[in-house]
Amino acid sequence: MAGVATVTGIAAAFAAGYAAAGATGVIDVAALTTLGVLIVARGAVRGPRPRPVLPNKQWRGPGRRPAVRAADFPAYASIASDVEWARMSRRHYEHGLRPRLARLAAALGKPAPPQITGPAEDDGPGPDLATLERIVSHLEAP
Repeated sequence: MAGVATVTGIAAAFAAGYAAAGATGVIDVAALTTLGVLIVARGAVRGPRPRPVLPNKQWRGPGRRPAVRAADFPAYASIASDVEWARMSRRHYEHGLRPRLARLAAALGKPAPPQITGPAEDDGPGPDLATLERIVSHLEAP
């Protein structure tokens, strides 16, 4: 019964929007309805909130300074962001970090880093930290 009332209310809102402002009113009602649906859907999702994507802060500790400061290396924040995003998503690895690593490998005369196997449209997780460490170790090796 609540579903019928909801549909009736939305239909009435569209009719009122059209009566008040024509097609523009319908568009405004559609935008507000979509926003309401998204808010309700977000409230219905269970589970922990996703953690924010920040550079890895494991190196920090009492009295310890980072080996690389942002002021010394302007691209550091961009690289750290690419590494974090690459771990979250295969797409971010393939289109963000992997091209950066490929350019670095080419400059060093090394083979390009591996692609992650799987369909290109798959937005599964990217490589784990151990895999990224192996890639970097390979690039650092003589």
